[in-house]
Amino acid sequence: MFDWLKRNKKPREPVRETPRTDEHFAHVAEQAKPAEPFDIASLELGKFSAAEAADVKILEADDANVGALTRLAAVAALQGREAQSMTLLSRAITINPLDADAHLCLGKIHLDHDRNEKAVASLEVAVRHKSNNAEAHYKLGNALKNLGKLSEALACYRNAVLFKASYAEAYNNMGVVHQQRGHRDDAITCYRKAAALNPKLAFAQFNLCLLLLDEASNPQEALDNFEKALALEPEIAGSRLAETYNRLGVLLQSHGKLKEALSCFENAIAVKPDLGEANNNLGMTLSHFGRHEEAIAAFRRAITTDPNLAYAHSNLLFYLSHVANIAPEAVFAEHCAFGDRFEGPFRSQSKSHDNVRDRERKLRVGFVSADLRDHAVAAFVEPIWAELDKQQFEIWVYSNNVYEDAVTQRLKKNTHSWVNVARMSYDAMAARIREDRIDILFDLSGHTADNRLLTFARKPAPIQVTWIGSPNTTGLRSMDYYLADRFSTPPGLLDGLFTEKIVRLPSGVLFQPFGAAPDVNDLPLLSNGTITFGSFNRSDKLAENVVMLWSKVLNSVPGSRLLLGGVSDSAIQAHLANMFSRHGVDDSRLLFFPRTPMAEYLDLHHKVDLILDTFPFGGGTTSCHAAWMGVPVLTLAGKTMASRVGVIINSNLGLNEFIAESEDQFVAKATLWSQQAPELAAIRSELRSRMQASPFRQPPLVTRWLESAMRTMWHRWCDGLQPESFGVDP
Repeated sequence: MFDWLKRNKKPREPVRETPRTDEHFAHVAEQAKPAEPFDIASLELGKFSAAEAADVKILEADDANVGALTRLAAVAALQGREAQSMTLLSRAITINPLDADAHLCLGKIHLDHDRNEKAVASLEVAVRHKSNNAEAHYKLGNALKNLGKLSEALACYRNAVLFKASYAEAYNNMGVVHQQRGHRDDAITCYRKAAALNPKLAFAQFNLCLLLLDEASNPQEALDNFEKALALEPEIAGSRLAETYNRLGVLLQSHGKLKEALSCFENAIAVKPDLGEANNNLGMTLSHFGRHEEAIAAFRRAITTDPNLAYAHSNLLFYLSHVANIAPEAVFAEHCAFGDRFEGPFRSQSKSHDNVRDRERKLRVGFVSADLRDHAVAAFVEPIWAELDKQQFEIWVYSNNVYEDAVTQRLKKNTHSWVNVARMSYDAMAARIREDRIDILFDLSGHTADNRLLTFARKPAPIQVTWIGSPNTTGLRSMDYYLADRFSTPPGLLDGLFTEKIVRLPSGVLFQPFGAAPDVNDLPLLSNGTITFGSFNRSDKLAENVVMLWSKVLNSVPGSRLLLGGVSDSAIQAHLANMFSRHGVDDSRLLFFPRTPMAEYLDLHHKVDLILDTFPFGGGTTSCHAAWMGVPVLTLAGKTMASRVGVIINSNLGLNEFIAESEDQFVAKATLWSQQAPELAAIRSELRSRMQASPFRQPPLVTRWLESAMRTMWHRWCDGLQPESFGVDP
């Protein structure tokens, strides 16, 4: 809309009004009507001369013409001549104190100079004497809003749109008031209305974008409105531009719109290269595409920008384990550097623990995790907590997630104490654990999302153990033990790559199958005549080296196909298809399926003959689900724990013939199995039974081994001995 007044930084008091009778003012107002229509267009275009000349001519004939005085005042205000404008308005109001236009003009000047109380006084006169003037109601609403009188302001905006249904600015400000009052849905409705009425109203687009970011429900609409606002007003976001792009990226990523998220993070970094959070988020998004080298570079930029960004360090360490051409020793050194930075300050401040050194007493065992919900970690610990000897061990839980579900409620039933620490500082959490006098504290996260390793760095418990969360060292000296499976860490193979001492259980893996899992079907190869390989691993494991090896397999087995499950994002599908194409595999041989509910996901195994494992970060839970559905996993054994998860599973199931020691052997074994349908069918028919008979399905057995390991750790501490690697006798 057209706004008569520009902001002037030198406010000045108006001349006082001279009271007169209403009858006189009505007569004066009638006599003061201009002889010619006012040229509004000339003001809008900044062509003031013609308008001024016309009104000066009117005043030469009638110096009491209120309309001419008001219009000249408006022109003067637009040109920044506030003193002259105020003088003219004072004359107009002295002649006719009831003139709505003069009071509107005066109120706008006060409003533009933040004299809100005076603006309200003038604008109330304007709306009282010309109640259908939409602009007067709108400006009055603005002044009241500035004074914090939100209910009254809202009423004014409603009056404004009542008299002018297309008043986009009024709808926008109505949205602002609703938002300030906490009425988010009403605010969104108003912003959408304003943007629809005036697609060029940048602030409506921007306000809607920011609110949708908070709502986290309409990422594409938020992005579209932000881009429209920027196109209209490139400076609209000001210093918030990079942060807004970053927030948009996070929202888009959470909704699986990875290509759009990638663009937002890149834009954020282009605006503000030292925005550590955006660099970290860019790294996470790149990792979803398997672009690990680029992701690692982004994490390093984040850390360089903000060396104390612990989660960026953890992300860097986690994805270093996904890169095949980085030496395990180099990855270990990076983990140690994390420990030096974040644990170093506490090493010299280490406090002793006064837990009672009674070798056989009941122990308080603490567990720290953000995944105690419908998650693989919860599925692992639930049967162990249920079996743990409650006469010997109490379970104390420190949950780092505000979200809880039915699984959380089940887990709570087996615990002695449950504390949500999601909003606790590292210091406060460490103090609470000390106060609870925990004897053995388990980390179930490693360097995965929402870990609390910096609490462990403060050594709140005398014995600290990491387990399950991440197949790598934490890099912390204060972490005493790493609990492992004997097949993943034969003595001497990995000991030098852990700051922790390794405790080898006869088997450290448990698996809970889905209760409504479909039955195992016949081998598809028997009816298809050609083999279908498959993978249900995360897309961030499908890097170029993996695609290259799998392409060799497909090219060695004519007619074979590859089913890729859990790939919902179309951009990732296109990225993977392009990689396979570069290695000679046509996309007609690729079968993409999105992430689905558990029953449908398991049912997809009916289409697969053999799973191809990823490397150097192999599948875990997905491989167990595959075995339960009768589909063996061909794995490539490596020299890191992350690359030996498949070795654990196949060794425990007696499937050593599905373990390859080299890439060439991997291709050869895949080719061989494609030609041995009867043998593959026989394994398929008995694999669920093998799973059922294995330690994976024996919670009491694995729990007894865990209890034995904990008691050995405790005995060493009671005896004043340092942690040492050991194995549990089966």
